[in-house]
Amino acid sequence: MHVCRTEKTNINRGLITARTLLTGADGFDVQVITRDRSPGGQWAKERIYPGLQLNNVHGEFRFSARETVSAPEGSTGDTLLPGKIMFETKILKISRGDTSGEPSCNISVKNCKTGRLDILRFYRVVLCTGGTSKARIPDYLSSTVAQKANFSQPIIHSADFGNRLEDILNIIPPSSSEISRSIVIIGGGKSAQDISAYLANQGREVTVVYERTGPSIAGARPLPDFMRKSRLLSILSPYISLRTRLDKFVRETWNSIMADSFKAMGIREDSPLRLTFSLFWNVQTNDEGVPRPNGFHALVNEGKINVIAPARMTGYAGDGHSILLNNGPSVKADLLILATGYASSWTDIFDEKTAADIGLYRHQLVNYKSLRDPPPLQPENTKWSSSIYKAILATNDGYSFEVTAHWISSYFLGDKMNLPRNADEALKHAEREAMWLFKRHPDLNLSLNEACTSYSTFWTWPQYSDELLEDMYLQSMRSGGNWFTWPFQVISINELATLHEEREANRRKNV
Repeated sequence: MHVCRTEKTNINRGLITARTLLTGADGFDVQVITRDRSPGGQWAKERIYPGLQLNNVHGEFRFSARETVSAPEGSTGDTLLPGKIMFETKILKISRGDTSGEPSCNISVKNCKTGRLDILRFYRVVLCTGGTSKARIPDYLSSTVAQKANFSQPIIHSADFGNRLEDILNIIPPSSSEISRSIVIIGGGKSAQDISAYLANQGREVTVVYERTGPSIAGARPLPDFMRKSRLLSILSPYISLRTRLDKFVRETWNSIMADSFKAMGIREDSPLRLTFSLFWNVQTNDEGVPRPNGFHALVNEGKINVIAPARMTGYAGDGHSILLNNGPSVKADLLILATGYASSWTDIFDEKTAADIGLYRHQLVNYKSLRDPPPLQPENTKWSSSIYKAILATNDGYSFEVTAHWISSYFLGDKMNLPRNADEALKHAEREAMWLFKRHPDLNLSLNEACTSYSTFWTWPQYSDELLEDMYLQSMRSGGNWFTWPFQVISINELATLHEEREANRRKNV
């Protein structure tokens, strides 16, 4: 059996899934395909840059088979999967094979170095393209619009910052030099924060423009593991209807966490840094830990990073070197960095027929009475609903990715699993979960990047991981504890080290 792992950016999920499928009794023949030159996906050598901060509430990104290393190892993926990774190979299209014979998928690929085109055939495909694979630039900010407005300054998307860093530092000298040149960054997310902090620390004049920025969790000192690495935060992230005293208490708890974070970061009441998304309703949350003296928030407080907020870039001025904002005069930009997020990678690799065939299509929204009285949705979210689960967004990637990898392998092997009885039941289940996503996180505009926001467990990843384990008839809530202590038990990735053996034992028992 051949399994093709199609990888563009989220090769971390791809690596653990491929290794799971290869290991022990699972024994699949696996091929990993990635356009990158090295393993790592969003953490590949060609994408990272000085000052990039790991945004993970658990402070690490690893799997049970390997301890966290103190320094990056660029060859790790190829070492763990020797001969299984096709680097610098771009996927052009995925389509169904000849339906008259054994089910298969055709994958059209292009060698990025030689330009050679090939069609590869596989029995099964696991799509791990992630949500940060294809840069998104709004049409009104595109290079075409900039050219028509005679804007002559360099425009770079944040996705290309690592590759273009040397050029940027050469184009824009330190602010102490005789020639004053400035960098303007559009966006308030994590990329905008990390990039602006790095450039400011390099002595460059930086201005950040945003309407709202991502909230950050921070504290004056590190919190103990029983608070940060347990189920506590997942328990404090409840359902959307706040009908009970406990629900209301929990809601106020998140407000207190946000207030304490502002205090720890020294953010004044009138600071534009308080223009954040809701920590409770949103998934764009950063984990600052103990605030760094050279971090984004500290640099804004010290005036080393200029912030214009709330504001939104609307286009390019006609003078060739300024941008237009919705709330005031134009702003001079000798170099423009668009930290405007990412678009779905699926539209490029699936034609309309294939997308509809596998369930990646939109249809009219279904209104579930059990999810009534939500906050207002993003306008685009009221028009359509999704048809299948497509990705899981969680705050503990390592744990979630590894459990998901075992679930996929069990499904491929035909193991006994707790699954919907038929396609109609599966569709109803997936639609209801999609509706929950809309109403649990109403600030998200899901139309911008379906690959990233198809399903979000975020703080509640422990509950969702437990459900996947129970689907495989494996022990859930593996961190243990009694009726009182279980919320505070530290969750460790090592809990998953024996999943292969447990699944194999179940397989033998069910023969």
